Amino acid sequence: MADFLENVEVGHYRSLDMPKNFAIRVKIKKITSASFLPGFRIGSQHDVQEGAEMAGEAVEMPEIGRNRPETEANDEAEEMVFYWQQKAFSQREMEIYSSDSLYGSGLEQHYKDEVQRLRERGGRPNRRLFCYVDEDAFVNLDEESRTLTSSPTEVPSFLVEKMLNVRQRNVGGSKLDRRHRPGGFSHHINPVTTYTSEIAKDTAHVISTTFRRMHIMADLAQDISKSTPQDEYTLCTIKIDINGQILVKPDFNGGHLGYRIETQTESRDVYEYMIEHCSQAMTSDQKEQEIKSFNELYNRHALYLQSQIGQEFESVIEPGVLRLDLFGEIVSAKGFEYDGLYVHFFLESPSEWTFEGSPIMSGVTHTCNVKAYGEDDVAHFCFPFEYSLVYDARHSPDAFVKWPLLFVEVMSLDSWERHRTEGYGYTVIPNKAGSHEIVINTWRPIGNGPVPELRRFFIGGSPELEDPTYPQQPVATEEKVLSKFYFRTATSGSVTIRLNVVQQCQAFMESKKSKKHARTLLDRLGGTRALDSLGQVMDAFQRARKRMISARETLPTIK
Repeated sequence: MADFLENVEVGHYRSLDMPKNFAIRVKIKKITSASFLPGFRIGSQHDVQEGAEMAGEAVEMPEIGRNRPETEANDEAEEMVFYWQQKAFSQREMEIYSSDSLYGSGLEQHYKDEVQRLRERGGRPNRRLFCYVDEDAFVNLDEESRTLTSSPTEVPSFLVEKMLNVRQRNVGGSKLDRRHRPGGFSHHINPVTTYTSEIAKDTAHVISTTFRRMHIMADLAQDISKSTPQDEYTLCTIKIDINGQILVKPDFNGGHLGYRIETQTESRDVYEYMIEHCSQAMTSDQKEQEIKSFNELYNRHALYLQSQIGQEFESVIEPGVLRLDLFGEIVSAKGFEYDGLYVHFFLESPSEWTFEGSPIMSGVTHTCNVKAYGEDDVAHFCFPFEYSLVYDARHSPDAFVKWPLLFVEVMSLDSWERHRTEGYGYTVIPNKAGSHEIVINTWRPIGNGPVPELRRFFIGGSPELEDPTYPQQPVATEEKVLSKFYFRTATSGSVTIRLNVVQQCQAFMESKKSKKHARTLLDRLGGTRALDSLGQVMDAFQRARKRMISARETLPTIK
């Protein structure tokens, strides 16, 4: 009976409203030992003794405190309504906060003023029933059940131990310095974890939901004026979290028998109490007013969203126009010579493409140190970028579609503020919508002789490209054929990027409606004219290849 709270049911409820109107009615009364024996007739002690002697049976002496009449027990009955987070003081708290020498936190001073006002009005209205609210320094030790079963050999897990310490309160008084309190605030502590151990990972990944508590208590001392903390018993615990979930332990009686609790004193007094939900219900007018208020709130929110989007939101683009939305991420870089890497990237588009939104088509990631993963040193950036481009096929219907290019330049920075060029590379934006993960292999120029490498090692700096688009076809050049012969380079690491490509075009919808589906995006945009242009490019490539082979045959052979 002393551990009855471990076997009772917990009531789970949910409410979307604020819990300020939540109320609970508690009724408690003292019962005698005769209430536990069915069919036992309450009579005088002489009648019981005489009947036992006539039957020749032994007489068991009654326990102390259980031979009181029923009328005396009913005189100690009490009933009280508790509202959410509304403080009800006990007799012990009345004496503590009445002391003139008490000087503590703002909460204690507030309680001291409340107790003074209660004394001026004639005392507190409650006798045995009182409560602890969320701001009080109280911990219900009955909730610290570290095991899930009754097995004596069960060992609590790490998660169980951490979750029990999430909402512990200060039980040592408010005079304890918060800077030296376990789990409290402390100055000059680095909040960033500089190492990744298994203990640090487990400690940082404990899930805790913010909630508030309220404990309904009873002072079951024989003499209330001399009560101690051991005479206080928890009758009910209410928890409400930020998601609106309400936990009541033990649950409301709901017409069933009341809960019984036995004191741990020598008298072993037994009390019975009932828990009822008595929150005031809403009237029909209040419900109608609440529905009206919610409708007004939703309408205002809809107007706000419409004002943010504006009237110029383009849901359908014009025919012959392709919109390309690019959502990318610089994921990582690996295989480079030095530490402290950062990536400079920019998007280069042909003349047929136009940008929408921000005209800046470049960016620089943060500097990241490498970490060993297997045989490679990897630097993780996870740097996002977003671009929007438009291709208009109406201006040049016969032209071949050239796709934008993404160029990357990997640099390094050491502790001496020395910058080095680690590699250049590029990739073509995929012409297929969807998610793509691309690895860009890079290279870097090494110059002539050992002097550039010595300068790179000792004082920093390295040969750089004047035109960062040189890895592909430089923009500034007008030559159709670009020779990179005698250009000394060295292979460096690779950069991993992730691209999410979104395409919007009316030709997509037309191909869905038509029975004849277009094979590629080029067919949807330019039809057979784009294919003709592609055929012309391939013919020109074959002619150039034949001229190169014939020119190689005319060169003199060295024997």
